[in-house]
Amino acid sequence: MKIALRIVRYLFAAFYVLIGIQTALALLGIIPAPEFDMSPRNAAFQAALGETGFIVPLMALCFTGGGVLMFFDRTTPLGIVLLAPFVVVIFFTHLMLDGSTIWGSTHLGLLLVFAWQFRSAYRSLWSRSDTSHPINDTADT
Repeated sequence: MKIALRIVRYLFAAFYVLIGIQTALALLGIIPAPEFDMSPRNAAFQAALGETGFIVPLMALCFTGGGVLMFFDRTTPLGIVLLAPFVVVIFFTHLMLDGSTIWGSTHLGLLLVFAWQFRSAYRSLWSRSDTSHPINDTADT
């Protein structure tokens, strides 16, 4: 099971690296922007994101960076954190604007499986084992 999850994680990471690179190349005008089959509401949403001028480049950067980070056990938790906001938006975009649950649910489900697999990396975010806090510490000067 562990090897299967690793293979699926590598495929997931490779997908986001390739989509990030493709998006970056399309933004630079090196390749044509891909055409996706989507509802008119989703097309309007995508156009609005593109009009901001920063979301699509940020998305390309996070997709590429998050995907690369997910190739390594040590950095996979950070890759999950970088990809999580976009995967949630992908899920709700497909659910609410396209009426399609398979694509978005698959990505969200896989990301949640990987987050669970690496849950120990996030433990310090939710528990406080030390009573000292850097704000409360006073330095002797």
